[in-house]
Amino acid sequence: MTHHAIEDLYPLSPLQQGMLFHSLYAPEAGQYFLQITCTLEGPVEPAHFEAAWQHVLDQHPALRTSFTWEDLEEPLQVVHRAVSVQLTRQDWSHLAPEAQHREMAGLLEADRRRGFALAQAPLMRLLLVRTGPRTHTFLWSCHHLLLDGWSLGLLLKECLDAYHALVRGERPARSVTRPYRDYIAWLQQQSAGQAEHFWRERLAGFSSPTPLPVARGAKAEGSWHGRSWLALPGETSERLRVLARTHALTPNTLFQGIWALLLSRYSGQSDIVFGTTVSGRPADLQGAHSMVGMFINTQPVRTRVDPDGLVLPYLQQLQREQAEARQYEYSSLVQIHGWSEVPRGQNLFETLLVFESFPFSRAEPPPGGGATVTDVETYDFTSYILHIDVVPGPAFTLLASYDRRQLDDAALERLLTHYAQLLEELAHQPERRLEELSMLPDAERRRVLIDWNQQRADYPFDSSIQQLIQEQAARTPDAIAVAHRDGQLTYRELNARSNRLAHPLITEGVGPDIVVALLGDRGVDFLAAIVGILKAGGAYLPLDPGHPAERLAQILGQSQTPVVVVSRERRALLDAALALLSAGARPRVLELPELLERQTPADDPPCRSHGRNLAYVIYTSGSTGTPKGAMLEHAGKINHLRGMIDYLQMESADVMAQTASQCFDISVWQFLAPLLVGARVQILDTELTRDPASFLAELDRTGITVLEVVPSLLTAMIEQLERMDPARLPMQALHWIMPTGEVLPPALCRRWLKLYPRVPLLNAYGPTETSDDTNLYTVSQPPPEDEERVPVGYSLPNLTMYILDPRLRPVPVGLSGELYIGGIGVGRGYLNDPVRTAASFLPDPFSAFSGARFYKTGDICRYRPDGSIEFLDRADFQVKIRGFRVEPGEVEAVLARHPAVRQAVVVARELPARGKQLVAYVVPREGAWPGAAGGSMRDSHEGIAILREFLQGHLPHYMMPSVFIALPTLPLNANGKVDRKALPVPDAAASQEKRAPAPPRTDVEERLVALWQEVLSRQPIGVEDNFFELGGHSLLAVRAHSRLRELFGIDLPLRTLFELTTVAQLAEKIEAIRWAASGPPKDEPEDVEREEVEL
Repeated sequence: MTHHAIEDLYPLSPLQQGMLFHSLYAPEAGQYFLQITCTLEGPVEPAHFEAAWQHVLDQHPALRTSFTWEDLEEPLQVVHRAVSVQLTRQDWSHLAPEAQHREMAGLLEADRRRGFALAQAPLMRLLLVRTGPRTHTFLWSCHHLLLDGWSLGLLLKECLDAYHALVRGERPARSVTRPYRDYIAWLQQQSAGQAEHFWRERLAGFSSPTPLPVARGAKAEGSWHGRSWLALPGETSERLRVLARTHALTPNTLFQGIWALLLSRYSGQSDIVFGTTVSGRPADLQGAHSMVGMFINTQPVRTRVDPDGLVLPYLQQLQREQAEARQYEYSSLVQIHGWSEVPRGQNLFETLLVFESFPFSRAEPPPGGGATVTDVETYDFTSYILHIDVVPGPAFTLLASYDRRQLDDAALERLLTHYAQLLEELAHQPERRLEELSMLPDAERRRVLIDWNQQRADYPFDSSIQQLIQEQAARTPDAIAVAHRDGQLTYRELNARSNRLAHPLITEGVGPDIVVALLGDRGVDFLAAIVGILKAGGAYLPLDPGHPAERLAQILGQSQTPVVVVSRERRALLDAALALLSAGARPRVLELPELLERQTPADDPPCRSHGRNLAYVIYTSGSTGTPKGAMLEHAGKINHLRGMIDYLQMESADVMAQTASQCFDISVWQFLAPLLVGARVQILDTELTRDPASFLAELDRTGITVLEVVPSLLTAMIEQLERMDPARLPMQALHWIMPTGEVLPPALCRRWLKLYPRVPLLNAYGPTETSDDTNLYTVSQPPPEDEERVPVGYSLPNLTMYILDPRLRPVPVGLSGELYIGGIGVGRGYLNDPVRTAASFLPDPFSAFSGARFYKTGDICRYRPDGSIEFLDRADFQVKIRGFRVEPGEVEAVLARHPAVRQAVVVARELPARGKQLVAYVVPREGAWPGAAGGSMRDSHEGIAILREFLQGHLPHYMMPSVFIALPTLPLNANGKVDRKALPVPDAAASQEKRAPAPPRTDVEERLVALWQEVLSRQPIGVEDNFFELGGHSLLAVRAHSRLRELFGIDLPLRTLFELTTVAQLAEKIEAIRWAASGPPKDEPEDVEREEVEL
């Protein structure tokens, strides 16, 4: 191009800079690609129509503009003296309307994929399609860099005026509008200092973007550009207009205020920031209203949502704040971001709400005839997850454009419905508090509170567990009830032995709601003791013989149990624990052998406890370090036992593996459920589970049909099984495998079902405080590869599940909240601990029964659209990393999907001089990870690179672990769960902040360091320093990107600079590309260590 062909050169406006960056960052995404369609009714002369557009192009420099950015400090727009435009024509008049609609949809998509070369003018295309004898569809595509919505309307009107003049044989009128460069010149005269002061003050204290925490979209079929709309009822729209007029509010304020309220409800945060566009046409620039170009600007709206505040004062305050911001609406979003506390490399906001003001919807023909323009529609896709346009009209319309890779269609439809519901509430009840505006439509509220809580079953709640066991013993007296290496008992023998224990306990004063501690190893006598305590009317409290005396003393003292039954082998341990208690706090001690040796009757004692009496107490860890004794009643446990029996279809032929520690709540059902149907309890020693081969052999020998294990043990079993001959696998009697106690990775399900396609997995969930399992989900088919979580499924009968926000309001489907469990399974609370009981067992506001309570689980969950529940994480595991709220469980779920990862745990740790960071502990699969042999990740640099690249493809950068540690196994606690407290602390080499910048080690790194120092205008810079933490931003990244091609002769996508944010990472990528093209670099020493622990 010669300089004679160029009419003008000038900088970009703030919004143009941002648009250019996003267009270069993801050129395939079609962002900021504008499409305008309309219907032309009446005669159309294509030649005149094309000439009219050429006339418009000639009149407006903005339409003759292209962009240049290579090797420039700042990008520029180039106005060409002469640019030609062509009108493409097609004839579809022979097609049926349905076929025309399909053709147009395909054409629009193909046109978007085609995109524009931003360095070539014109950045627009024209298409005229004949659809009938007197109808045409017109498509005008252009890049948003050129024009805003207001300009589109001005140009359409100008083109039609020119067209009608040409049809009449007249010369079209010349435009008298000011050129766009006058606006750029006005921008350059504005005070950056005043704007900086304003925006720093406005955004002070806000450090992380308001999230839109909805489920990510699944694999989007077709385009990932999503579009949807919802029209408010006409009556609601009119009420909103009247409300705005009555209280001197703009409709824009109403929609912004309610959008902030919705984001607050969705995110659980009160300090909200979202984006909006402002007209950008300054009042003090004469003629700005009629100028053509890109004037709008995207800016943040910050508001604080106080649920207890009144609606109208909240809206009035928002309007005042927006009026204050108007005088600084020329500020660049890049500048505003830099003035905020949100770190570079992160978006300032994730959603955009725009109150549309498109000055054109219909055009009548001039006197004498011509074409009528109707059905004007615009299509525009931005770089944000969600962009909502509020379109005025007789009925306000909400038009949503969204990224289907991050927000699925169903979730978007629900979000629009919730937004509309809040607007409906505002229209009818503007005098209320924000808290009182309901987001859930009646139908969805009924679904989550009532319809999904309708599971009912008629179980013998007035009875007791021991009574049901006694009745089963009468039906099958000679069947084997329990077996262990120390012997076995028939139902008759078990009943008699438990009776001989019950009678002396009754003599000792045991009765209803008396807690009896039980210390001994798992075996047939231990089970007989459980049943005996129940038959005496008492509740049993199991003590773990693996616990130290101090822990046992703590539990005995806190529980105030009057009696302890102990085996002879564990008497010394008990005595040591009792010695730590004061004399007055020590319970009576009864030795189990001595009780059995007493000459007591073996007949059944009268039933002394019923449904509402205590059945057992299980102590769990407390967050304060003091254990809590959860008290469970017979009715709740009967509901659990009978519910599980029905779900699994258990019968007398079944053999239940009793694997759990006696202090783990799942041991209760493992011991007792088989005894209600005449099945066999097979007690397996803990030592067996430490040797997968021996464990599998014992499961096979004993004919186990129902097996419940933690996922970590299941993983070890699968690895052993995968080394066996597929035709000779053990456990052919198995009916069910039940992973429990930890999150079940989908990859583990796939591996199991490959080995045992006819043995389904049952994912079970339930807190100790609600009688164990409350939710079940069967996995009988391998989960899809992109499945992140296995649901915990649906509730057992007679229980209710509520997922609530912090104010105990039901959250919508797909949003996370805390799970509360109601119904008959809810326990009494914590033994002798009224404070913690009151904090966790709350009045159930949704129950029809007076005095009903539900349990606050502390588990973050969400409903799937089918009503199944998904467990996300513990509420106390949530962490904030660099301003972002992160669920470590989500990172774990993605890590576990990698085929080289056997197990993964992610925790947040305070690292010296670096603050809170995510640390990933990974157990590699044997042979699947090059070089991994356990220990520090420095042993496997290739493993780090593989995992890092995998995570970058699935998670945002702020969820990336800073440190990886490989372990041969994960530490487990006594219940077989991962013991997070026992995970090793990263060593100093991995965690300490470097005191001096790491110097470059190769020529590539040296040249990159020099480039960064030049672009960032700072030094020194080390190869491990982060581009954005050093002050880099999107425009500087564009500049650095253009220099990379010059330095290394390779064309990397711009997004690479956002994914590989250190010199070391980027150099590795460049070297890999050069290696692939021409072999290894000649100047790199062979012993250079390429990877570090830190990412």
